[in-house]
Amino acid sequence: MKNRPELHRISTATFFLLVLALSVSPIPAFGADDNLISQGEQARAKGKMIVAEKLFAQAAAANPQGYRAMKALAEIKFELGKLKEANDLIERLLTLQVTGGRLVLVYLKDEKEPISGELVDETVVKMEISEEDSGPYMKNPMFMPVEYYRIFLSKDGKVKIFPKSQVRIKYVGIPRIIRERVVELREKVKKKMIASIQAGKPVEMVILKGGCFEMGSDKGGALEKPAHEVCVSSFTMDKYEVTQKDFQAKMNGNPSLFPGANLPADSVTWMEATEYCQKSGKRLPTEAEWEYAARGGTASEFYWGEQIEPGKANFCDRECALNVRFPEISDGFKNTAPIGSFSPNPFGLYDMAGNVSEWVFDSYHEGYYIISPKENPKGALLQVSQKPRQGEPDSLFLAERSASRKVVRGGAWETTTFMLRPSSRKVFYPGYRIEGVGFRCAADLK
Repeated sequence: MKNRPELHRISTATFFLLVLALSVSPIPAFGADDNLISQGEQARAKGKMIVAEKLFAQAAAANPQGYRAMKALAEIKFELGKLKEANDLIERLLTLQVTGGRLVLVYLKDEKEPISGELVDETVVKMEISEEDSGPYMKNPMFMPVEYYRIFLSKDGKVKIFPKSQVRIKYVGIPRIIRERVVELREKVKKKMIASIQAGKPVEMVILKGGCFEMGSDKGGALEKPAHEVCVSSFTMDKYEVTQKDFQAKMNGNPSLFPGANLPADSVTWMEATEYCQKSGKRLPTEAEWEYAARGGTASEFYWGEQIEPGKANFCDRECALNVRFPEISDGFKNTAPIGSFSPNPFGLYDMAGNVSEWVFDSYHEGYYIISPKENPKGALLQVSQKPRQGEPDSLFLAERSASRKVVRGGAWETTTFMLRPSSRKVFYPGYRIEGVGFRCAADLK
């Protein structure tokens, strides 16, 4: 039997040393963007953020449509506080085609046309004899780790592995799950951008002279009946729904699902709305005040007339993705709209119909409309055994604890046109958080 060179096994420690040597070795020209990404991740893990930023930027330039480098670069920009640059990258990512898997085009080193496939694994490492050090007379050949892609080839229906140094892959679109993470990153970026905006001028308020009106509707849903006469004293109300810019500045947080400085705060609970208004030296409007303000002195189905009209409010229209959409009309917004995007009602108040529904002060009771006082009703209040906290108004304490549900008024971007009517009502638990609910504040005249 002929003598063959003995193949020595290498220890685990030696293996990792070789992997480390491979990771810091010069980058081959072919497939350079993948090596750049790998080096960028290593720099990021070591806290070398500027180095990582440069490496990811080079990788993104080498493959402008590749989501991996672009996403990594956006994350680094966010961590470095370069919010505008991070946001621009995110917007580019969100324009990519959404794919169900990791679809790629494989470019072989000596081939012009790519092969279509799906990336199965990009962490395959095989120990192979170095071509430079091997030979017929070498007793102790050098083993080196070689990195591979494992790819399912669409045409052949087979899984094959390709050495990374010999191929270049180009991602097709962006996987759905990765896109969801990019959307989450966009929310973080935008909320941080909102936080960087300095507080602007005080919120505009409209003085509303008191008066009497018919509250509710006998033609509407069960919650709107019976119609009954109500009178409210003069008061002031925010001209616009509370924006995320103002909410975040005062509350040091922002629960909104659709971030934007001038978008209305959404996904706010009754307690958060109440706290914000208190910190602003105001309060939530009562339900009667809200409907009085929303009607704007009119008695029609909508403040503008008897029928729905385009351009009057933001509701679930043609662009809305929900099954309650009204396809005959487009208001121009898929979700929430910046405050003041639609014309005001006769009292000069914006978005009293649509955009986000609004919390009011009142607790709900199914028989309250029957027994409601005519003058300045404040909703159902029941006596409780607990005592209010020091400095807390008795009325607020009772409203918060005496009933399990609170009233929400006005339509929203995700509701039907029926909810745009001033008399429409919804009832939620005070801790309920949903992307269609925001608020505005009111105050007594001094």
